[in-house]
Amino acid sequence: MFRFSIFFRFHGFRYSTLSSAIDANQKPHLLLVDYLMHSLQFSEKDAISISTKAKVTHLKSTINSDLVLNIFKTYGLDLPQIRHIVSSVPKILTCKPNKTLEPKIRVFHELGLSGSDLVTLIKKNPHILWTGLHTKIMPCLQLLRELLGSDEIVIQVINRSRRLYFTNTSMKRLSKNVSLLQNFGLLNERILSFILNNPSKINVEPNQLKSRLSYVEEKLGISRESPIFIHALTAVLWRTDSEIERRVQNFRSFGWSDSDIALLFMNQPYCLAMSEANMRDKLNFYMKDLGYTPSYLMTRHSFFTYSLDKRVIPRNTMLKILREKKLVSSDKPSLISIATYTESKFLEFLRGFEDDLPCLRKIYLDSVKSVS
Repeated sequence: MFRFSIFFRFHGFRYSTLSSAIDANQKPHLLLVDYLMHSLQFSEKDAISISTKAKVTHLKSTINSDLVLNIFKTYGLDLPQIRHIVSSVPKILTCKPNKTLEPKIRVFHELGLSGSDLVTLIKKNPHILWTGLHTKIMPCLQLLRELLGSDEIVIQVINRSRRLYFTNTSMKRLSKNVSLLQNFGLLNERILSFILNNPSKINVEPNQLKSRLSYVEEKLGISRESPIFIHALTAVLWRTDSEIERRVQNFRSFGWSDSDIALLFMNQPYCLAMSEANMRDKLNFYMKDLGYTPSYLMTRHSFFTYSLDKRVIPRNTMLKILREKKLVSSDKPSLISIATYTESKFLEFLRGFEDDLPCLRKIYLDSVKSVS
């Protein structure tokens, strides 16, 4: 009582100031706002916003919150990292430090997650704070170890996953799907590649996975031994037959033959994952605006992986300017060549024309920025 009496007398004036700045309909607890400002150095505006988002009716004790912060510090997190966690999951300040938080942090830390990895884990998976450690989390981690073969790969899967699921259903589904891929004849290295690149997709309903495995091999004609098989499976996994057929019809409407389409999909299965609108935009630009033919695009299928607005169109505009000024020939460099450049390499390419066109790089950067 003495501690809180001193606390409220000391901060009484600030509370009256803060209360006038807080929306009356939201009413975040003033002790939480003050704690965020003084212990975590948030601005008054951010502290009010975070406390409102927290949906915490009251902060039971600053002692409890101090223990939470000390646990993070014990495991090597600095103030900016702790601030990231609290701003994303403010309710964490009210959890039971030694019973709920520390044992779970310890398990993931012992697995090999530390620093920014721990921050990302908690931000993406705040539900783990209220998930049973011995009933859900540890059995799931053990299953991942058994399926993936090492803690290092488990860490990679965790880091690449948008969200971890620790339910009995998801664990059974994960185990069944790995067995399904193995029984289909896929090599373990390709199964690992599939899981690492698509952590969420390995939890698809097993019948759906089985159906898409058959579709890739039988409908698309891609052998399960082909290195591209896993990429094609990824592209069609959550697409229905009718959705894929609509994409095929899009290509047909631009004059592509079925053999052209099949060859493109074999070489660039990503095309199957594009939205119909995105696909139409690219076909319109490449074929109607630039006059490219199916045979040309089939051998330059990487065109379909690049953003039109952020990469291809701005770079094509630069190429047109250079050609109009006769600073490059009419055919070299080609658009596909400069489309493959990294951003830094393309800017260096433009730098070579600064004597003739001093503003060229700025024009390019402004055009990219305008669509970002």
